[in-house]
Amino acid sequence: MEYFCITDVGLIREKNQDSYLAVFNSYGDFLVLVADGIGGGKAGEVASGETIQYFEENFKESGPFDSIEDAISYMQFHVAGANKRVYELSQKFVEYEGMGTTLTGILMTKNGTISINCGDSRVYGFIDDFSIKLTTDHTLVNQMLEKGQITYEESLNHPKKHYLVKAIGIFPVISADIHKVKDMDYYLICSDGLHSYVGDEDITFTVIDENRTVSEKVIDLKDMALMAGGYDNITIVLVKR
Repeated sequence: MEYFCITDVGLIREKNQDSYLAVFNSYGDFLVLVADGIGGGKAGEVASGETIQYFEENFKESGPFDSIEDAISYMQFHVAGANKRVYELSQKFVEYEGMGTTLTGILMTKNGTISINCGDSRVYGFIDDFSIKLTTDHTLVNQMLEKGQITYEESLNHPKKHYLVKAIGIFPVISADIHKVKDMDYYLICSDGLHSYVGDEDITFTVIDENRTVSEKVIDLKDMALMAGGYDNITIVLVKR
């Protein structure tokens, strides 16, 4: 297995509110997470950093996962724990009031891989020449699209495109999408600083290109987001099985 991680502040933002984690436990299970502090929210970088730190503190001592259900239960428990940490900080300190973060990633175990998602960062899977979006964006616009209230074309430039309906730390209790996913050749975990500005076709073409290394692909994707304007922080983790 190979992987490469990168984060970039972009060309517009003063702070990088993204954080990421790529870590093994002592049993060889591999956890990758990307957290994107809510843009415009107070202390977004604190929310994302605290969330990632929470998992870094806990995952190294975790396992073994005897089944995929065991891994799912582990992530459900600790998503709730991370949410509690961020929410309580936001209630305790006025400068952190209203802070929150997305949380998206994968947990690879000997029994298979699960995806984790809360917010609008994404996990993509790639097998042969095909890409599959393995997570669903928790945005108001995507919710409206699923209900048939707007068309796909209307969703692309909707003024509320980035309004989140789920995020870590905003409410005292949160639920995330956590489920088993298919075995893929590559997994790409990224913040919306990539997928909002680089199209899925360009992302797929870059990832499946076997003439580039894993690190070259990640750097190329980052550069593509910068060339598209670099309007947001950019975080990308690419894992090759």
